[in-house]
Amino acid sequence: MKMNTKAEILHENVIFIILNVVFFSVMLVFIYLQSSSVHLMEEETAKQVTLLIDAAKPGTDISIYLKDFFKEAEENGVERVRSIEIDKEKNLVVVRGSDKSFYEYGYFNDGVYVGYNIKEDEDYLFLVIKEKKNE
Repeated sequence: MKMNTKAEILHENVIFIILNVVFFSVMLVFIYLQSSSVHLMEEETAKQVTLLIDAAKPGTDISIYLKDFFKEAEENGVERVRSIEIDKEKNLVVVRGSDKSFYEYGYFNDGVYVGYNIKEDEDYLFLVIKEKKNE
């Protein structure tokens, strides 16, 4: 059985340190990219709108102040009217904070029809919750 020489032990330690540095660098880059303000604002806005829809009863009108989100989206090239969409077929709220990303979140309130409106000159998302008509 061959004994490890000092050079082999040093070589193994250098490789171990380099791999650790690479691993932690990748982790830091991942955390930085995931914590970007656009991604967090998309997620926060989608969940906020979804919670309001789920808690709403038919006949409710809701206005949500989203000035900071609209400003961020417009700085990233997304028109205000395209930044939030509600897919009534799939019960999804789709939020776009930039051209390269979006976040969608589903709502569970199946018994309602959700109408929405975003005006170019206002900082509000307007929701109208109505009872869904059976077809």
